[in-house]
Amino acid sequence: MGKEKFKIKVTSARKVYELLELVRQKPYFLTSKSITALQDFLNGYMQLGFADDIYNSGDPNFEEFKYWILNKDKEVEGTSNPFSRVLLKECDGDEERAFEKFFVYLAEFKLENR
Repeated sequence: MGKEKFKIKVTSARKVYELLELVRQKPYFLTSKSITALQDFLNGYMQLGFADDIYNSGDPNFEEFKYWILNKDKEVEGTSNPFSRVLLKECDGDEERAFEKFFVYLAEFKLENR
Protein backbone atom coordinates (compact mmCIF):
# COMPACT_ATOMS: atom_id res chain seq x y z
CA MET A 1 0.00 0.00 0.00
CA GLY A 2 1.40 3.38 -0.98
CA LYS A 3 1.24 6.44 1.14
CA GLU A 4 -1.82 8.51 0.52
CA LYS A 5 -1.39 12.24 0.39
CA PHE A 6 -3.98 14.35 2.06
CA LYS A 7 -4.53 17.98 1.33
CA ILE A 8 -5.70 19.91 4.32
CA LYS A 9 -7.58 23.08 3.63
CA VAL A 10 -7.93 25.47 6.50
CA THR A 11 -11.31 27.10 6.52
CA SER A 12 -12.83 29.78 8.65
CA ALA A 13 -16.37 28.58 8.03
CA ARG A 14 -18.13 30.07 11.02
CA LYS A 15 -21.30 30.64 9.04
CA VAL A 16 -23.62 27.75 9.77
CA TYR A 17 -24.83 27.12 6.22
CA GLU A 18 -21.30 27.31 4.77
CA LEU A 19 -20.10 24.89 7.42
CA LEU A 20 -22.98 22.51 6.71
CA GLU A 21 -22.15 22.56 3.00
CA LEU A 22 -18.57 21.66 3.85
CA VAL A 23 -19.76 18.76 6.04
CA ARG A 24 -22.17 17.60 3.31
CA GLN A 25 -19.32 17.45 0.82
CA LYS A 26 -16.81 15.98 3.27
CA PRO A 27 -18.65 14.07 5.98
CA TYR A 28 -15.36 12.69 7.32
CA PHE A 29 -15.25 15.85 9.46
CA LEU A 30 -17.69 13.92 11.66
CA THR A 31 -17.06 10.68 13.54
CA SER A 32 -19.32 8.95 11.01
CA LYS A 33 -21.65 9.81 8.14
CA SER A 34 -24.69 9.67 10.37
CA ILE A 35 -27.48 11.97 11.45
CA THR A 36 -26.57 11.37 15.09
CA ALA A 37 -22.96 12.48 14.53
CA LEU A 38 -24.22 15.51 12.59
CA GLN A 39 -26.64 16.46 15.34
CA ASP A 40 -23.91 16.12 17.99
CA PHE A 41 -21.60 18.26 15.86
CA LEU A 42 -24.28 20.92 15.41
CA ASN A 43 -25.13 20.94 19.10
CA GLY A 44 -21.50 21.63 19.90
CA TYR A 45 -21.22 24.25 17.18
CA MET A 46 -24.28 26.11 18.41
CA GLN A 47 -22.91 26.07 21.97
CA LEU A 48 -19.82 27.99 20.87
CA GLY A 49 -21.85 31.15 21.15
CA PHE A 50 -21.20 32.79 17.80
CA ALA A 51 -24.84 33.91 17.97
CA ASP A 52 -25.33 36.66 15.40
CA ASP A 53 -22.12 35.87 13.56
CA ILE A 54 -23.23 32.50 12.13
CA TYR A 55 -25.41 33.87 9.35
CA ASN A 56 -24.79 35.61 6.08
CA SER A 57 -27.23 38.34 5.15
CA GLY A 58 -30.55 36.78 4.19
CA ASP A 59 -29.88 33.36 5.73
CA PRO A 60 -32.87 31.89 7.59
CA ASN A 61 -32.44 31.15 11.28
CA PHE A 62 -31.10 27.63 11.73
CA GLU A 63 -33.09 27.11 14.92
CA GLU A 64 -36.25 27.50 12.83
CA PHE A 65 -35.02 24.72 10.57
CA LYS A 66 -34.87 22.31 13.50
CA TYR A 67 -38.50 23.08 14.36
CA TRP A 68 -39.41 22.83 10.68
CA ILE A 69 -38.11 19.25 10.67
CA LEU A 70 -39.89 18.44 13.94
CA ASN A 71 -43.15 19.62 12.39
CA LYS A 72 -42.80 17.01 9.65
CA ASP A 73 -43.85 14.35 12.15
CA LYS A 74 -46.94 15.14 14.16
CA GLU A 75 -46.26 12.18 16.49
CA VAL A 76 -43.11 13.82 17.86
CA GLU A 77 -44.17 15.91 20.81
CA GLY A 78 -42.36 18.83 22.33
CA THR A 79 -39.36 20.81 21.27
CA SER A 80 -36.88 18.80 23.35
CA ASN A 81 -36.93 15.97 20.81
CA PRO A 82 -33.89 15.99 18.56
CA PHE A 83 -34.61 16.52 14.88
CA SER A 84 -32.53 13.41 14.20
CA ARG A 85 -35.36 11.33 15.68
CA VAL A 86 -37.75 12.47 12.92
CA LEU A 87 -35.20 11.80 10.21
CA LEU A 88 -34.30 8.38 11.59
CA LYS A 89 -37.97 7.46 11.74
CA GLU A 90 -38.46 8.50 8.10
CA CYS A 91 -35.40 6.51 7.05
CA ASP A 92 -36.22 3.33 9.01
CA GLY A 93 -33.33 3.89 11.41
CA ASP A 94 -30.70 4.20 8.66
CA GLU A 95 -28.23 6.78 9.96
CA GLU A 96 -26.59 7.49 6.60
CA ARG A 97 -29.91 7.87 4.76
CA ALA A 98 -31.10 10.21 7.52
CA PHE A 99 -27.88 12.23 7.08
CA GLU A 100 -28.64 12.59 3.36
CA LYS A 101 -32.30 13.42 4.06
CA PHE A 102 -31.16 16.23 6.39
CA PHE A 103 -29.49 17.98 3.46
CA VAL A 104 -32.49 17.45 1.18
CA TYR A 105 -34.67 19.10 3.81
CA LEU A 106 -32.11 21.84 4.40
CA ALA A 107 -32.20 22.81 0.72
CA GLU A 108 -36.01 22.76 0.76
CA PHE A 109 -36.11 24.89 3.91
CA LYS A 110 -33.70 27.46 2.49
CA LEU A 111 -35.76 27.77 -0.71
CA GLU A 112 -38.97 28.30 1.29
CA ASN A 113 -37.36 30.89 3.55
CA ARG A 114 -35.51 33.22 1.20
